[in-house]
Order: sequence, then C-alpha cells, then structure tokens
Amino acid sequence: MKQFRLLDMPPMTAAENMTLDDVLLELKGEGKTPDSFRFLQFSPPAVLVGHHQSVSEEVRVEYCKANDIQINRRITGGGAIFFDESQLGWEVICDKRFFNVNVITDKLFRRLCDPVISALNRLCVNAVFRPRNDIEINGRKISGTGGTESYGALLFQGTMLVDFDVDTMQKCLQVPVEKLREKEIDSVKQRVTCLKWELGVAPALEEIKDAIRNSFERHFKIRLEPGDLTDEEKGLFEKKLSYYKSNKWIDMVEPKFNNQ
Repeated sequence: MKQFRLLDMPPMTAAENMTLDDVLLELKGEGKTPDSFRFLQFSPPAVLVGHHQSVSEEVRVEYCKANDIQINRRITGGGAIFFDESQLGWEVICDKRFFNVNVITDKLFRRLCDPVISALNRLCVNAVFRPRNDIEINGRKISGTGGTESYGALLFQGTMLVDFDVDTMQKCLQVPVEKLREKEIDSVKQRVTCLKWELGVAPALEEIKDAIRNSFERHFKIRLEPGDLTDEEKGLFEKKLSYYKSNKWIDMVEPKFNNQ
C-alpha cells in the first residue's frame, strides 16, 4: 500500500499557508520530498484572491485592515474566498505519476472530489460533484477545489465550509452591495451552504478530518501516515516567507480598470 505523509499542522497565517503550498509543490516537483496530504486552517481570518486576480478589484481592503482580516494570493486560480478559523482546507501534493497524468484535467478534478463526497456522505450529508470542480448539496456549493503543477508534481486543494459567516464575507469581498440586508443573506444561502446549516450543528473538526482522511485512504488505496516537515522544507519555508508577506506578491496583478 502506497504511503503518503499526513501534515496536520496548527492554524497558520495566510502568508504561512501560501508559502508552505509553494514549498511543498516545488520540492515535490524536484523529487526531494514525499507525497503528502495536508489539512490547513487559517488564523487570523483571511481573504484569498485567486492567482490571476487583482486585490483591489476583489477585496474591500480597508474593511479587512480594520478588522484584522489578512489578504493574500493563492498559487492556484479561481475566485476570491473568505477563510475564517471555522473552515477547513485540504490538499494533495504528489507525483503526477500516482494519478497517471501529465496535466490536471476535468477527469482528475472528479477523481479528487470523490473522496470528499464520500466523507460528506459519512457525515450524513448527501453531496454530489458539480463540474468543473465544485461539490454541492441540493444545488448549493459546499466545497470548491483547484490545482496547479510544477515539473512532475501536482498540488490539488479544496475547502470545506464547516460554518459560514455571510455578513463578514460580504463585507470583505467586492460584492455589488454595500450594506448587508436579509434578502442578500437569503440570496447567498441559495448558492452556498455549510455543514452547520445542513446538520443543525457543526461536527467536531476532528470528526470531519477523520472522515476526509479515511475516504482518501479508501478511494486511492493509500495510507496517510502522520509526519512533519523535512529540514529542507523548513529551510525553504523560512527563505520564502518574506516574499509571500510582501506587496510584490499580494499585489502582483494590476487591476484591469482604473476606477478613479
């Protein structure tokens, strides 16, 4: 049975999480580290724009600064998301040969979402895959996923909405409304859901992790063995962290429109 390293680390800042994503993918691409599965959490809360998005077009920067909500940029694409301490992220960093692929395809999206769907079913939530890369419950999104690659390695990641602070999310992101109203909350709830809304109470974080971990082991016939970062990973992490804290990274993409 193939063994993956399980990285289940304490909550980290946005810059730390983005740095570690880069480090794990780079060193895996160079064949220097083991195939890994990682759980990630954020503290303090953060807004994460997609790799190709402009912060000023997606984020209410002043609100985030005033409320200790960090802003950063993912190494993967997709849209901006709000990630508070209640959310759980998961990711696979491994050799492309494990999935017998050269690039990330729609078929791979489906394969990597299936274990999470099984985990949700185990938690008594009836979830299904929504192409291209989402997981939904009765038409409402509970998990978004995305991926990127480097040489012979890929990083595929997803979120799990455990609870959902609609008010703060709308105040953080550049949505069309300035002021949250009941009808706008209802509108969001028609498109998005979370475990707490579905079950009436949010399951314990360890219960969710166990369900996800066991499903990935079963689907891919692997063993997730708890482990730590290697010395090389720690060293590269320290070297890169300042860059992922910098405006050079966070504001890398210029806005498409000048709104002066």
